[in-house]
Amino acid sequence: MEIGLREWLIVIGIIVIAGILFDGWRRMRGGKGKLKFRLDRNLSNLPDDDGSAELLGPPRVLDTHKEPQLDEHDLPSMSAPLREAREPSSKRGKSGNTGAAEPHQGDLNLDVDEGPSFSSRDDDFPDENTGKTSSAPRQSVNDQPAAEEVLVISVICRDAAGFKGPALLQNILESGLRFGEMDIFHRHESMAGNGEVLFSMANAVKPGTFDLDDIDLFSTPAVSFFLGLPGPRHPKQAFDVMVAAARKLSQELNGELKDDQRSVLTAQTIEHYRQRIVEFERRALTQKR
Repeated sequence: MEIGLREWLIVIGIIVIAGILFDGWRRMRGGKGKLKFRLDRNLSNLPDDDGSAELLGPPRVLDTHKEPQLDEHDLPSMSAPLREAREPSSKRGKSGNTGAAEPHQGDLNLDVDEGPSFSSRDDDFPDENTGKTSSAPRQSVNDQPAAEEVLVISVICRDAAGFKGPALLQNILESGLRFGEMDIFHRHESMAGNGEVLFSMANAVKPGTFDLDDIDLFSTPAVSFFLGLPGPRHPKQAFDVMVAAARKLSQELNGELKDDQRSVLTAQTIEHYRQRIVEFERRALTQKR
């Protein structure tokens, strides 16, 4: 009887050990199956290999926003011949009416952290001989000598829609610019548009002109202010007026100031422009001697 019980215990032990081993083997097989299944699920989410080159190489960033580019050679020449006068239209007659149709021409009074801060009035450039405010008639662009050097400040609109014609016109008229020869805007000594030309403003999109007949529907991504040397009698003061007009436009119409290299205009760049004016005047005096 004792021998039979021992044999049963041995058999039961063998069965238990076999069950443990089978359970471990089943778990191992089950874990492998899950791992393989997860890998297959991940691989199934990949796109089909159709041989496209886009699947190879590092990711690329597409530049969808391109700034308008206007070289100095694209700017209208300060000594260019006059364009033939266009026939007046009914719309031109409405926009050219002096009175309520023209925006109020206020003085510039820019409170900025850096750069020039001054007021541009009609007596900013007094007559050197009489000491009185200059009342000379408007100077023609043709009267200026050919520019040997051009200082350019561009204003790039941050809005994708660009500068809208009515708002742009309102802003630059307040800065004293007037539409004139070559179908661009000019800033004269006087806010009323009299006296010598200090600087001009062109459209940054070729051919660089503006059409007042369609100003209500007009828009442009950028404009460029430019001052030619030789040019105004007081180039440094004229340059400060140009900087103020460009800064006013950028601040009020959400623009960004750029220099002639299309880099962000900084205080150092403005000072560099002033040094270029000083150097040009020094060379001019040397040549006269």
